[in-house]
Amino acid sequence: MSKVHEEQMVEADRQFQPGNFQRIIPLPEVARQELCNICAKLPHRLVMRELINIYFVEANWYFAILEQHYFEKLYNSWCSLNDSSAEHGQVADVPPDLLHFSALIFHVLAVSLQFVSPDTNCSRALGVDSFNARDHLSSNFSTSGVEIARILGTLDPTITAVQNDLMRALWLKNCSRGREAWHALGGAIRTAQDLGLHQQSKVYQTTQSTLEETLTQLWYDEYKRRLWIKLFSWDSHMAFSLGRPRAINVSDCTITPPLDCDIPADPSTRIPMTLAPHEPPSSFTPHLFQYAISQHAHEVMSLGAHKKNFIDYALIQSTHDRILSLLSGLPPVHRPMNPDTSWDASYPHIPKQRQQISTAANSFLMALHTPHARTHAASRHAATQAALATLDAQERLFDLMATSYSSIYALCIYTLGAGIFLSVTILEYPPADMGVLHEMLRAIRKAIHRLELAQERVSLAGPGSRLLKLCYQKMQASAQARSSLQGAAAYGVNAGAAASFMHAPFSGGAHIEESPAQPSEILSYTSGSGISLSDDLPFDSTVMFEDITQPHFNMEAWVRELDQANDLGWSSLP
Repeated sequence: MSKVHEEQMVEADRQFQPGNFQRIIPLPEVARQELCNICAKLPHRLVMRELINIYFVEANWYFAILEQHYFEKLYNSWCSLNDSSAEHGQVADVPPDLLHFSALIFHVLAVSLQFVSPDTNCSRALGVDSFNARDHLSSNFSTSGVEIARILGTLDPTITAVQNDLMRALWLKNCSRGREAWHALGGAIRTAQDLGLHQQSKVYQTTQSTLEETLTQLWYDEYKRRLWIKLFSWDSHMAFSLGRPRAINVSDCTITPPLDCDIPADPSTRIPMTLAPHEPPSSFTPHLFQYAISQHAHEVMSLGAHKKNFIDYALIQSTHDRILSLLSGLPPVHRPMNPDTSWDASYPHIPKQRQQISTAANSFLMALHTPHARTHAASRHAATQAALATLDAQERLFDLMATSYSSIYALCIYTLGAGIFLSVTILEYPPADMGVLHEMLRAIRKAIHRLELAQERVSLAGPGSRLLKLCYQKMQASAQARSSLQGAAAYGVNAGAAASFMHAPFSGGAHIEESPAQPSEILSYTSGSGISLSDDLPFDSTVMFEDITQPHFNMEAWVRELDQANDLGWSSLP
């Protein structure tokens, strides 16, 4: 790329920066009136402010779609424009970033409502005193954002337009609408590519610019790269873990990874650089880690290593080792194992981010090894250990998050994937080691319990918990048969312990007992409601194992298909 071209890209970037608007977009009168009618649905500004704060406190640490510094600059400009329009009695022509920001406001409010406690001031002001009322209003806000995007079209793409589509994708994912989320993500990626976010630009100190202006430009470039790697990570995750085609070609991307630091409140006063050891930890570390994982996922898919019967099995092993190296190379404060906890009291999100990192690493390792689990015992063992580690991280994260009022799709999807793998694996390859068997069963029981807690908030959790219950019942039947026919030899030294653990009832409370005092008290699976399952439900674990080890396995669609099948007898489930 020539220096002239790079300078042209930098100049183009300046047009999209908050507070430095250079283009004015005249809207047709009909579109202008339609936009005004939609924006009239926004709540009072105090309510908006509270919902925005809730989003950045409760959700953005996990998703990192927005950078608060740039959002606040746009928000202040947007409020000033609205005040001016109200004062003069007409709507002025505005820059494209502010036009698209109207949609972004709706999307932020929609996602924020998915994380709002019913006892907040904004919930009372909006009259949303139930989950159903909250979800209905959230849906209306998200739809309004989509309508604004439809009015504006794609002729004048901006960074804010990219964030609109990505926030819409997030909202759809939280509603368990994965396919629609994938389409929204595709729109965000195409807009970002249209803006050149996948290409690295350079910022020069010119004779016309001050040091403060150059620093601002450097941080803005950092901001763009952070948005791009988030798109890259989402695209990779949906392709590798959910069986979707990739929209991004790695060879098209020239950007360098962002720095592991937070964007300062005033970018004009600080040089972009990595943190010194004595400085507070970066909140961006988990997202850089996810980006590194996604790059390995792209490599695995490009080489075909995610497919069965891959010839070069050594690549699977080396990829596994590289993920472990990534974990060991994390800053001590973010290491899932033996972390430095000295900052935890001051930064309460750090304990949650450790579990976020652990989930990202272990869910990738499970997906890496699953296609090879039938032909390679080493992969079956590695996938089992990764699934157990994923469920452990999900349990810890579930306990740390305010799960009583948030939409927790991200927790459910990882929990369900790992739980299904363990369940089907136990049925196909019952472990001889009693310690491993107990650990797997305990993790599955806790996974079902978490899914049951979430099923009123996440639509996929209900079908998922029913499927895991069915798997558990079949594990009980298998354990009982092996125990009675083969005695202690079937399970090593203690067949009775295995059977008693498998026949323990699920608890309706938070505490789950590992086994009943008298195994003979419970001869079949019961849920917390006491409704027994039948013993003759059709079930083929071999077919299920074959399904989950396919290279493009779409777990969400698979679970819903099984749930809707008439011959599975779900009516007997509580």
